[in-house]
Amino acid sequence: MEERVPPSSAAGDLTDEPPNPHGHGHRHGRRNVSSYDDSFDYSSVSRPVGSLDLTPEEDYDSNTYVVQVPKDQIYRVPPPENARIVEKYRNPMNKRRNSCCTRVCWIILVLFVIGISIGITLVILHKVYSPKGAILFIADVHVKNQSRPRYEFTMKVKNPNENVAISYENDGDAFLLFKKKKLATGKFPQLEQEGGDSRNVRITLTGSNTVVPDEVSKSMHDKKTERAVLLQLEMNLKGEMNIGFLNLWSKDMHVVCDFKVSTLRTGTKVLSQKCDTQIK
Repeated sequence: MEERVPPSSAAGDLTDEPPNPHGHGHRHGRRNVSSYDDSFDYSSVSRPVGSLDLTPEEDYDSNTYVVQVPKDQIYRVPPPENARIVEKYRNPMNKRRNSCCTRVCWIILVLFVIGISIGITLVILHKVYSPKGAILFIADVHVKNQSRPRYEFTMKVKNPNENVAISYENDGDAFLLFKKKKLATGKFPQLEQEGGDSRNVRITLTGSNTVVPDEVSKSMHDKKTERAVLLQLEMNLKGEMNIGFLNLWSKDMHVVCDFKVSTLRTGTKVLSQKCDTQIK
């Protein structure tokens, strides 16, 4: 068997001679090996840390290059956390926008919860107290026979709710009718009543310019005989239902009083009546 021959002096130059840091003697860290020996074990040659292994293949050029890359020039890929941090500081407006959207959503949620709570409270109070409409009836009627007749009514108004106060606005409408024909119009006065309160209210209705029906005219002008007449009084009222200082409900009330009077001249008496109040 043929004995291997130790590497030549050219290989020894690679291991024994240190690289010149100033680049003198060797240009750009390149070392030229004069020949390439197939029997030499190149794996035993010590290489600088960080150098690239460019071991020639079988069909590669006979020259061998050892490249040294400075450690401070080795580039690495930054971790993903760095990219997120950079993006966070690069787009501060997105953060502010997201913060504003979050605050708006919380405000809407709080208002929604408050609205639901108020609604549930009102429903419970309505079930507990069950507010009722006012009770009205005619206490007295006076007719002043002028070119346009005036009808003065004294109404007794009672609040049937013990714990609920009622406030009536002064824009309530009142009508006097005879067989569905309008005779006079007027306004219901402003009124405030505590729970269970009862009081008298005066309403004045003024006749319209239309011709008065014969039955009504005879009841007004016949001085010998009293002529009874059936009339109807309608009122559209708006009442505010209050518990303490809380204004809880606003109710529209439609009041209809069918009544009969002895005469429409002096000494008018209410012979019969029936009043009904409907809450809308």
